[in-house]
Amino acid sequence: MKEEFNFNRIGKRMPYTAPEGFLDDIETNVWETIKDETTPSKSKRNYRLWYSISGGLVAASVALLLVFNTLPDHQKTDDLEMFEQAFSNLSSADQNYLLTVYQDDLFINE
Repeated sequence: MKEEFNFNRIGKRMPYTAPEGFLDDIETNVWETIKDETTPSKSKRNYRLWYSISGGLVAASVALLLVFNTLPDHQKTDDLEMFEQAFSNLSSADQNYLLTVYQDDLFINE
């Protein structure tokens, strides 16, 4: 018959030992590492500032171009002339097909 295991016979001694202050040193090292990783260095801050300013300037430039429409007018008419020329180069069957598709378009004719 098997003998039942008795925890009281083992006792309360630890099977391993650690040097004095070992756990305190680990805690200090962990906190220093966290502090170093969360505090941005001066060079990282400079790059972030540079990227923020340059990104803002690019966005402002695009917004100004869109708001004030600084594109020259001759470019707009050239595009329309090029479209008309391309359309006139199509066969009459292709032109009729494009016109019927355009007239039957649900989104344009709402």
